[in-house]
Amino acid sequence: MKDFKNFQHLIVKEKNFLLEITLNRPEKKNAIGSIMLDELMKCTKYANKNNLIRAVVYRATGNIFCSGLDLYDFKESNDSISLSEIFNQLHKPKLAVVEGDAYGGGVLLILCCNYVVSKSNIKLCLPEVDRGLFPFQVLDALIKVMPAKKALDWCLRGSSVSALDCLEMNVIDEINDIDLEENISDWVRTITKKSPNAIVSGLKSFQNIYVDKKIIGKLNDELHKLKKSDDFIEGIKSFREKRKPRWK
Repeated sequence: MKDFKNFQHLIVKEKNFLLEITLNRPEKKNAIGSIMLDELMKCTKYANKNNLIRAVVYRATGNIFCSGLDLYDFKESNDSISLSEIFNQLHKPKLAVVEGDAYGGGVLLILCCNYVVSKSNIKLCLPEVDRGLFPFQVLDALIKVMPAKKALDWCLRGSSVSALDCLEMNVIDEINDIDLEENISDWVRTITKKSPNAIVSGLKSFQNIYVDKKIIGKLNDELHKLKKSDDFIEGIKSFREKRKPRWK
């Protein structure tokens, strides 16, 4: 068992074939900065190498599930590994337990999971276009679960979508306001009874079918271009100054 006690922004527990990863940066709305990014990658590598881990659960402390990438901690080094790479490289069944709103990269985390349960009062938001960016990785993940036109419209509008609408769009699999823990237990019991080798093989094959590294590379190239634009500079500045952006 790996010692996760030194982790700063994640609480990681391992028990009964399960690795439970809790985002634990509530004072920053569980924003993903360089430290959390590194810790998430370490969890991915550990779970892949450990045959005793047959499933992974993502959850969060605080009122916000995840507010996406930390724009106050923005560094070019964060670009070396994309969020989608971290989650898609994890070849174990993944469950997201969503008890608070999610934004940007937080929505991507949810989309990269195989099963998603949430409370009914949460919403998923894509505010990137208000920051001079575009949610390329989220769009790539969305079109795997819903019509491409609707996925693009959501990204263009930068709007917030309710849990019920997300359920209808296949982004969320189940809504439960009474006993989320029972949902988790049922899912874990079901998954851990199956052949672990068959499941890992199936997840890798699914990724080979649906994850096109060339396309992802092109999307990342476009993202890098936007991050060098005046709109991005203004978007970040307005976010930090808590005002509306003034586009040129």
